Order: sequence, then C-alpha cells, then structure tokens
Amino acid sequence: MKKIYILPLIPLWGAVAVAQMPTAPQSFDATGKSTQTQAGVHNDDPNRYGETPPPQIFGMELPLLDPSTDTVSYNGVKFDVGNNRMVRERFEKFLSQSPDDTEASRKYRRTIEKLIDLTQKYSKNTAPVGSKLLVKIGTTLYDISDYPGDGQQAGTLASGIVSALDAQRANLRRNRENEDLDAEIEKLVKKTNSLTNQNTQKGSGGGNIGNIQGKSGAAGGISHTVRIAFNTQQIAEHKAAKGTNVAANEAALAQAKIYYQAMVLTFFLERRFDHAVIGARIYRHVFKDGDTKINMDKNSDAYQMITGITGMPPTIHMLDSAAANARRDIDQSMDAITNLIAQNRLGEATNRLITAVSVGEFMQSVAVFPAESRRRIAEYWTLRKNALISLNARDYETVEQISAKMKELDVDYNDSLLSTYVKGKKDLSNGLLLEAEMAFHANNKDEGIEKRKQAAVVWPKNPAFKEFDDKINQAKSFVPVISEFKQLVQERRLREIYDAGERFEVVAQDATCKAQYKAICAYVAEVDAVINKMREQAKTRGRMGAGAAYEELLVLRKKDNEHENELLRGFLKKDVNFSNVLREVEAAAGDFIKVLSDAESKEKSGRYGAAYSLYSRALDLNPTSLQAKEGIERTKKVILEAQFD
Repeated sequence: MKKIYILPLIPLWGAVAVAQMPTAPQSFDATGKSTQTQAGVHNDDPNRYGETPPPQIFGMELPLLDPSTDTVSYNGVKFDVGNNRMVRERFEKFLSQSPDDTEASRKYRRTIEKLIDLTQKYSKNTAPVGSKLLVKIGTTLYDISDYPGDGQQAGTLASGIVSALDAQRANLRRNRENEDLDAEIEKLVKKTNSLTNQNTQKGSGGGNIGNIQGKSGAAGGISHTVRIAFNTQQIAEHKAAKGTNVAANEAALAQAKIYYQAMVLTFFLERRFDHAVIGARIYRHVFKDGDTKINMDKNSDAYQMITGITGMPPTIHMLDSAAANARRDIDQSMDAITNLIAQNRLGEATNRLITAVSVGEFMQSVAVFPAESRRRIAEYWTLRKNALISLNARDYETVEQISAKMKELDVDYNDSLLSTYVKGKKDLSNGLLLEAEMAFHANNKDEGIEKRKQAAVVWPKNPAFKEFDDKINQAKSFVPVISEFKQLVQERRLREIYDAGERFEVVAQDATCKAQYKAICAYVAEVDAVINKMREQAKTRGRMGAGAAYEELLVLRKKDNEHENELLRGFLKKDVNFSNVLREVEAAAGDFIKVLSDAESKEKSGRYGAAYSLYSRALDLNPTSLQAKEGIERTKKVILEAQFD
C-alpha cells in the first residue's frame, strides 16, 4: 500500500506538507530537482575555490524537505511524503483556482455537515440505529455523489453501507433458517425418543404373547427402527446445514468488515476526513457485535505507521477520532492563516497554508479560502521560488530585489542572513576581479584569466565585468579596429560602419575617428529614417503617396549630393538601401513618373502647350507634386507671355 505515505496523522502534519525553501544554491536547479553530484564538484562549483556551502535561508527553522529522496525529517525521523514536486504543483494549482463557493458547493457542504451531525447524534446513542435510517443516509450520499468536488467518494461510502447491510440481511436470513432448523431438530428428537421407548417396551414383553401377536409386534419394532434411523439422518443433515449457515455468517461478516474497514481507512489515508468520520461513526450500527478493531496485515506499512504513532492497534474509533481532530485542526489552521494574512505575516501564513492544503484540500474551510488571500500568498510564494532560482543562479542583485519585496510584504521577514551571505559573495567576486586586473597589468595573462574565471563563478552577473572586459578588449583590439575604421572611411563604405553597431565605438579613443564615427552614424540613421518612411508611404497611401515619396527621395538625393560635409557627400550614390527603396517607389508611382518625364521632355523641346497639359495631368495624379506645380507655372508663364506679344 504505497499510497499510505501521505498519512496525515496529527503529529506528522508539520512535516508532511513542508515544501520549504531547501538548501541553496547547489541543492536545486530551477525546477526544484536535486542537482548535487555524487562525487566531486562541478568545474564551476564555487566550493572548489574554498567557499563554504551557502546557508539554509528560507524557513530554516522548519523540518527540512529533501527533494532527492522525497522524505522529510521530523523529530529525528524521516517520513516519505511522495513526490514533493506534486505537493508544490497541487499547492500552486490551489492558489490559482477560484474559491469553491458556488451554490452547488454550499449545498453539498451543508448536506455533509448534516450527515456528520446525524452520525454524531447516533454515535452518542447506545441503541442501535435501524436499517431504514442507514438506508436514508446511503440514499443521501448517493444524491450528493454527483457533485464534482466529491469525486464519487460519497457514492463509494453509500455503496459500502449498502453492501454491509446486504451482508447483514443475508446473515439474518441464515439465522432464521437456523432457528427453523433448531425447531425441526427438536421435533425429530422427540419423535425419535418416543419410537425408541416404544421399541424398548415391546421388546421386554414379547415372550408371553401368541405367534400372531408376536409377529405383529416384531413388524412394529422394525418399522420404528427404520423411522428412528430416518429421523437420525434428518437430524444430522439439519445440524450440518445449521453449521454451514453459521460458517457462512462468520465468513460473510468478516469479509464485510474487511471491505468496510478498508473503505474507511482509504478515506482517511486519502484525506477525505468528512467521509471517514461518517463511515466510522455508523460502523457500530452496521456491525452490531461491538468489535471495532481494524483487520490489517501486521507487517504492512500502514499498520506499522499507525501503531508506531499511537502505540495501539488500529480501530475504527481511532480513525473516527483522528479524522475528527483533522477536521478541527484544519479549520483552526485556516482561521490562523486568515489572521496571519491580515497581520501581513505572509511567510508564516504560506508555511501553514502549504500544510493545510496538502492535508486538508477537501475540507470546506480550505475550499472557500478567499481569492484575494490566495493572490497574496501566490505573490509571496512566487517571490520565494524566484529567490531560490536566482540564488541557485548566483544572481545576487535579483535576490536582493526579491528580498526587499518580500520584506515589504512580510512584517516578520528577516533578511540579515541573506544580506550578509550576498554581500560576502559580491565582495569575493569584486576582489577576484581586482586581482585579475592587476595580473593583466603585470603582463601575467594566465593568472588574470584564472582570476577572472573565479570571479565569474562566484558572481556570474557582476556588473563590473563589462568595464573590466571592455578594458581588456580595447587593449587587445584598439589598433586593428581603428585601422579597419579608417580603411572603410577612405573607401566611403559608410553603411558598413553604421551596420557594425557598437563594434566601432572603441574608435572614440581617437578624437578624429570619434567625430567621423558620430557624424556617420547620425547621418545614416537620418537617411534611413527618411527612406523607410517613404517606403511605408508608398505602400500604404497608394499612387498619390508613391508619387510624393518619389519626389521626397529625389530631394534627399539632391541634398546628399550637395552635403557640406565632404565625408558624407554622395553617400546615396553607392547606398544599396536607398537604391532599393527608390526602385520600389518608382515601380509604385510609374504612371506619375512617366507623365512627369514626358512633360519635362515636351518643355525642353519647346512644346509648352503639350508640356502644360502633361504637367496638369501629373498634378491630377499627385496633387502634392512640387515638380508638377513648378512646371505648370513655368509653361503657363511662357504661353501667356507669347500670347501677349
């Protein structure tokens, strides 16, 4: 019976459900699994640099859950609690769910409470409960078994009661048969005794009677002897049938008890305390022999655990008491949790809620736990998980941020141990990094690399690494990068400089290169902003937008050709990005460009009327066209002046 390891006996509760923050950081990975090695240490393990193992930081005063074996230590004894990942997942699922406070839930809980009150009333009554009431209880259980939160447990309990009553009725029928057999045996015994007496009397007076009379007496004696033998056989058969019934009754009663007791025990082990209480309290009314001892294999884990905790053989009354205490303690725990949350003592509230949920997840007080309280616990729980993950990753800045947030949420939270531990790690990493820098300055490259590695193992996200690495990289690549930059400038490959991003920032060490780099980046970014805008305009605003974009690009190219900075002048002539966008825009504004080109051609050839008409046509295609407007003004002026002359 491996399932019994979640046995929630009262002395174990504090241990069974503890999903506390374990030893960190090398004890866990981000998922909560153990990552400890069997022998030696990882190459990046800070212990290889003489560090002491990190302390138990979160909830270290509570029993310690070992994720590698799924056991919990409590009072010097290890208990198996199953999959602690499952405990966490069930707890997190509970926090994410809405309170089960629907009308169907309330109706179900009211019915359960009525049944518990009813069974408590009759448990106090020494008179046995009639089968009609038991059938009524069973019918009520069947009625509520369809509620999803019940998980058909009420139906199982009802079936168990009905099965036990059926066995009792069968026993009663056989008892009545035995009563009838007893009466029949008594009659046969009387008849047999009478016939035996008659044979004895006739046998003693037979010597003084005549032949005919003697023959008649002999015949009567034979008839009595046959009847006596027949009656004796009947008596034996009736006694055998009676013995069979008695044996059947004993076997049926024992089997019914085993099934019923197993059902109640299963309810208890699965933490269905309501059902366990109901089943246990009506046990003596179903089985009226007064024997409540549970028939269990003495070598089983369940028997050893129960007797080991209580020191007594398990009984139905013991399960009733334990389940009733469980119900009371869980309700009291939920009241305490509510008070702790109201006092902003979320750490202790979280610990208690883990226990309450893992042990009493089917209890009403747990099911209706308010949504806002769940949200606050979930927020604190998530912070604790993230703190552990960050601690495992040695992300100490994040740990400090989370710790500060936890301190805001929990008035009892004490970060002294954590802050001391984190500060020590930071100081150690910074000290190793300083030693690495000094080694590089002394041209001791190997020692510098090793010290740098050690500093990264202790604190991988140390922000000082960037400045340190920049200095080292600059020292190694300063000259080649500036040389490459100057070559690209000489070849006017400005786009490549811009696209290289931060790689050329190191040229800031040279004043001339710095000015050139800033000018190139600013200009190319400005150009890209314009051409990207024109591309988008051509795509989204149709032919008119494409025409306007075409003219903007021409203006941009003209400005580029006339740029005052010689370094930047003519950049667009070789820029592939600009060429591609210009082709896209020309394709989208083809009609407008063709009409505008024809107009310019006609104007150059002196055909001003035709040019005027084409410029007007171009303006119709793109009312915002400056070239079309200017062409109209020029040709109109020429035409009017000619007419005037």
